[in-house]
Amino acid sequence: MKIINFFILTVLILLVTSCFDSKQKGVRIDGKTMGTYYSINIVDLPKNISRQDLQFEITKTLDEVNKKLSNWDSFSEVSLLNQKKTTLPINISKDLFNIIYAANEIHLQSKGFLDLTIDPLIELWGFGYKNKKKKVPKDIDIKNALKLVNQIKMLKLDPENLSIIKLNKNVSINLSSIAKGYGIDIIGKKFNKLGINNYLIDIGGDILTQGFNNVKKDWVIGIENPNLNRKFINEIVNITNKGIATSGDYKNFYEENGVEYSHILNPNSGKPILHNTKSVTVIHNNAMMADGWATALLALGSNKGLKIAEKYKIASLFILKEKNNFIKIKSSEFKKLNKN
Repeated sequence: MKIINFFILTVLILLVTSCFDSKQKGVRIDGKTMGTYYSINIVDLPKNISRQDLQFEITKTLDEVNKKLSNWDSFSEVSLLNQKKTTLPINISKDLFNIIYAANEIHLQSKGFLDLTIDPLIELWGFGYKNKKKKVPKDIDIKNALKLVNQIKMLKLDPENLSIIKLNKNVSINLSSIAKGYGIDIIGKKFNKLGINNYLIDIGGDILTQGFNNVKKDWVIGIENPNLNRKFINEIVNITNKGIATSGDYKNFYEENGVEYSHILNPNSGKPILHNTKSVTVIHNNAMMADGWATALLALGSNKGLKIAEKYKIASLFILKEKNNFIKIKSSEFKKLNKN
């Protein structure tokens, strides 16, 4: 599942260097998945679970997620769903149902700025898994693609039968804005079943924390400055039992005739965002919701996004660029984080 093209890796982990010595029974496992890296830190691995067994469970879980949710795998469940040109009910897995259901909630609350049916626009602008040619499309092509965008109108879920209906047979779904977070949560649930209670799961900068770190305190997370020429930590938060994700527009873009076009698209206009919000970090109850909301709030921008974040009590950090300066704007819930 190649997600890296859609998510900006702006979240860094700040860990005490002694975190993984033998006395702490700490384990760290790193690898590649979803077009990016994963790094998993476990404070106290149960004695009945070996490092090799844990690596196997992680790999198996991530492979299963990819087989269902990866738009880059032409044989994945979501790809096969996109290939079915029908308006009849289609049975889907519980995982695919759950992620679409959750995305519907964010879609409605964000006034449509998270939209899984934005897939034809992503492809049109050259940021997708099929079309790699980055070129500004014609207005008529954007207008035609928009006819297939609006997930709450185009998709109908049936929870009783675990099925979905595409109200237009040509509708296609892109899960890149939320699938990585969902995959992280699935690993977290696996760990909980195995009796692993204190961990941090990081996939490409999206993170899920549980329990405490090696010094029995909340996990310490650094949020990166969105200036590629000056790499430093812009904000530090202490969290536990939460997901955190950052979305930004400053790494994945292209330039044509002196104008920069971001991969973050406005589902209403069908065009890249134009505002000066460069990144949004969201802390939520799980990684999936943090992932989806970070994308939605970045698409909205700080002016509209902050109002929605306040309405739904979403802990969010907006970083704006004004001339040569970066400005931070925090929601009320974000301001509370380090006051406890």
